[in-house]
Amino acid sequence: MCPAPGHAQRDSLGLHATLDGWAEQAWLTILDRDAAYGGRLSANGILQRFHPRIDPDYEITKIRFRFDVLDDYRWYRRVNGARYAGGSNTTHSMAVDAEFKQSVSLGGAWSANAHYNKQTYPELERSLVRLGFARAPPDGMFEFIEATLTPLKPSADVEVGAGWRRGRTRATLSLAVLDAFNDLIYQGLGTVGVSPDTALDYERQPVMLRANLDIPLGARFRFEGHGGYLRPSLVRAYVQAVPDSGFRQKESYGFVGAMLEWMVSPRVTSSAFATYINAITDRQPLAYGRPIDDFWMTERTTRVGAHLVARLAPRWVFHTWVQRMWRPEWRVYRAAGAADVNYEDVSWSGQAELKYGGQEGLTLSTSLDVDERQVVRGAGQVPAFEPLGRSNHEMRVEFGWRFPTQTAFTLGLSIELDPGISKRAWFGGAQGRFVLYW
Repeated sequence: MCPAPGHAQRDSLGLHATLDGWAEQAWLTILDRDAAYGGRLSANGILQRFHPRIDPDYEITKIRFRFDVLDDYRWYRRVNGARYAGGSNTTHSMAVDAEFKQSVSLGGAWSANAHYNKQTYPELERSLVRLGFARAPPDGMFEFIEATLTPLKPSADVEVGAGWRRGRTRATLSLAVLDAFNDLIYQGLGTVGVSPDTALDYERQPVMLRANLDIPLGARFRFEGHGGYLRPSLVRAYVQAVPDSGFRQKESYGFVGAMLEWMVSPRVTSSAFATYINAITDRQPLAYGRPIDDFWMTERTTRVGAHLVARLAPRWVFHTWVQRMWRPEWRVYRAAGAADVNYEDVSWSGQAELKYGGQEGLTLSTSLDVDERQVVRGAGQVPAFEPLGRSNHEMRVEFGWRFPTQTAFTLGLSIELDPGISKRAWFGGAQGRFVLYW
């Protein structure tokens, strides 16, 4: 949470990219682990990037339907809003990303803030409510406290933080206690008669430090940085009736991202960025545990890339980006009977998009979306609906409308440029987006 001033829905915000959306997703990955289809105790680790539901088209599906970094820049600099993005994932299902946020003044410098995230992806089903209180006096300093309201009481989290905001500069530092009430419930109140009967005992509580910085460097440059570090935690998972049946698991997690933006001119902005996420799971069986629960696992995602945004004319904007991504995963079993995993895929992905539209009225866009992916080792060692190493190219066309009430919607479809490998021939999928500020 970072209280931010509201702005009118105007391009006065400029042509800026941001890593705010990436940082928020990296945070939700560890904050709301119950959302993953594998659950909190999945043997697939923390990131859980690979799942039997995922096919080689999934990465380009995310490029096609999600809000882009220009949209994210506007979203994360407004207080109140709602937005929705949905796209065809299969002929039967859609990937959905919806968000709502509202801040209400409580008088003086105090405000109450509600935030809701709904995400339906092949690898997760998220429905997360966050409620917080913030104090933001006129001197630029602010403090906040936020809690997640989850159906599973032991999974509730509490975060406290402070920051400073003035002009275009924003800085936030916070400390979060994850699964804050787990031991109180399992070890104190008990959960007799609750199904399933698995209990968790934190021998080292997960505590995470998080920081965000957005600062101008002179008149033409801007730096954005985000990071989070989870102190290694240790949890014992067991069947309540048999305390020595289960496993002890050590976990660590961290992410860092940085972007340097150059405002070449009032009409042209470019930026370079790099992000890194690392998750380690070290699981060892208890006395009556299963031998398969004796492994060490590392998941890692690294990206480097660049953006370019240019206003070609008052109603025409060209936006392009390209990135290189590495996704290695290692799993080493200490006991015999299970195959180790040594997997990595590497990709080039990008987009070139031309948009037409003013402050109000009709909007049009067309883009070329690309995901060139290669499995460099361990083909078939991670779960997927089909082999993941494949190149995908799509052309996307969209139309929409901007209303004077700070509301806009977009609808479109993509044309498959590799029809020989698609079951749907030329039809790559459909997508829609909606945003409302107030």
